[in-house]
Amino acid sequence: MRRSAPFAAGGYTWSILYYHYSAYDANSVDLCLQLETRGVTVTASISFSLLDPTAAMPPWKRTTKATPVEFTNPADSKDYAKLTQLRWRRRRCPRPPNPKVPASDLMDNLGKIYATKDGSDVTYSVEGELFRAHKIILAMRSPVFYAELIHVQDMKHDVFEALLRYMYTDSWPTSGDDLAAADGDDANEMLCGLLMAADRYGVERLRLLCEHRLCKVLNACNVADLLAFADDQHCSTLKDACIEFMVDSEKMKEVVASQGYQQLRSKRPLILVEVLEKSSKFRKV
Repeated sequence: MRRSAPFAAGGYTWSILYYHYSAYDANSVDLCLQLETRGVTVTASISFSLLDPTAAMPPWKRTTKATPVEFTNPADSKDYAKLTQLRWRRRRCPRPPNPKVPASDLMDNLGKIYATKDGSDVTYSVEGELFRAHKIILAMRSPVFYAELIHVQDMKHDVFEALLRYMYTDSWPTSGDDLAAADGDDANEMLCGLLMAADRYGVERLRLLCEHRLCKVLNACNVADLLAFADDQHCSTLKDACIEFMVDSEKMKEVVASQGYQQLRSKRPLILVEVLEKSSKFRKV
C-alpha cells in the first residue's frame, strides 16, 4: 500500500491510497480516497483520471466517475483503516500474445515455379531432353548458367534434372525422384554424377551432401571404386572414409576380391600405398 501526501480540496484535507494486490490479482489495482479532516462529515463527488502515455486505452476509458459518497471522520477516531473510503478498480490491459510466425514458404514457391515452368526464359538440352528454367534463379545459385540455350555434354538428363530441382528447392530429391528411388550401383552412379555436376556448376553445398551420402553407402564391393572416384574428384572426406573402411581387417579380404581393387592395383598403385600406410598405423594402435 502507498499513500499520497495530504492535499486540500473543497475546504477539507484528503489523501489517496494505492493498493496493488499482486499476490492475488496481478492485473488490477485499487485507488482509495480517504478524508483526513477530523470531526466532519462530507459528501463528495469524485472522479479518477489515468494518464496513459501509450494511448492503449481510448480517452473515455481513462476516467472513472463515482456517485456522490458520504465521508465521515469522527474526531475521536484512532483507527484510520475503518474510515469510509471510495474504492476504484482498473483492469490492466493484458499484453497481446506473440503472433505466430508461419514457416518460410520460399522454397515451396520456388519448387512450384520449377514444376510449372511459368516465366521460364532459358532452356538446356541434355541427352536430347530439354529443360526449361529461369536465368535469374540459376545465376543466383551458380555463375556458370548464363546462356539462353546450352547443350550440356557428359551428363545424364536425370542427374541434370536433380541438379536443377536442388537449385530451386535447396532440398534432397524426394522419394518420387529417380535419384531417391534408385538403389545399389545405380544409386551410387547417380550420386557420383550429381556430385560431379554440383562441382562443375559450383553448387558447393550439394557437392558436400553427395559426398557425405556416399560415405554412408560404402561396402566391400564398391569401396575401391569410390576410393578412385574420391581421389579423382578431390573429395577428402570420402577418400578418408574409404581408406578407414578398407583397413578394417574383417572386411579387407572381401575388398581385395573385388574387381575395383584389382583395377586399383594395376592402374593406380599409389592409392593403395596410402591404404597400406594407414593399415600399418591402424595395426600399431
